[in-house]
Amino acid sequence: MRLVLVIAIWIVIVGGVWFYIDQRDSRIIDKAEAQQSYQQVVDDFTLELTPTFGIESDPFALQTETAASALLVRLRGQDIYNSDATLARGETLRIGPLHDFVSGNNELYLEASPPLNESSISHALRVRLLRGETAVLDETLWADAGSKIAGNLPFVLKQEKDNHDDH
Repeated sequence: MRLVLVIAIWIVIVGGVWFYIDQRDSRIIDKAEAQQSYQQVVDDFTLELTPTFGIESDPFALQTETAASALLVRLRGQDIYNSDATLARGETLRIGPLHDFVSGNNELYLEASPPLNESSISHALRVRLLRGETAVLDETLWADAGSKIAGNLPFVLKQEKDNHDDH
C-alpha cells in the first residue's frame, strides 16, 4: 500500500511540475515574432555621456581574456558600446551615429565604473540622446559612494513624418 501511495505522490508532484513548466513556456514570445513588430526609426542619433568622475575599468571584475569594461551601453539587450578605455571627469563622450532605435518603446542600459580611490563619494553620469540637435532623452544616473553606476533609461520615440511637398 505504501508503494502505491509513493508512486501516486510522485506522479502528482512530477506531473504538476511538468504541467507548470509546459504552461509557463507556452507564453514566451518567440524572438523572431517580437522583432517583426518593430518599425525602425529612420534618423541619426547621437549619445552623449558626461561623467562627474574618471571612468576606469573595474578592478574587482572577473578577469578573462578580454579586459573588464569601464563603460558599457546596451540598447534592448545588445551592446552598442563596450570599452575599457578611461574617460576623464567632465569629458563628454559622443557615441554615434546610432541607427538601431525603433518607433515606440526603447530602453538604454548603462554601466560605468568609478575609480577605486574615489569610492568614498557619490557619482553621477549625465546621459543625453540627441536626434539631430534636439534632445530626446536627458537624464542623470546616480550611484552611492563605492558603487558602480548602472541603470536603465526607458524612453519613447515616434517616427517623424516627412515634411516634403510633392510639387
